[in-house]
Amino acid sequence: MPSASVRTSNTKKRPLRTDSLVRQAAAAATGLLDQSERVLVVYDEGGATLYYESDDAEDGIGRHKLPRAS
Repeated sequence: MPSASVRTSNTKKRPLRTDSLVRQAAAAATGLLDQSERVLVVYDEGGATLYYESDDAEDGIGRHKLPRAS
């Protein structure tokens, strides 16, 4: 079964909200790995966006937005 792993270059302690978002993104990426061989997670101020290969998308790239936990 495919699984996702998380790597981060930030060695400073992250706020609890960020840890929650990382766990949520890892779970979503693991689910998307059933549909696609590669999943890219991009974090920003508003949350995270998962990009993956998709035959259903017009440009071949599916997108799934995860909002930042408040």
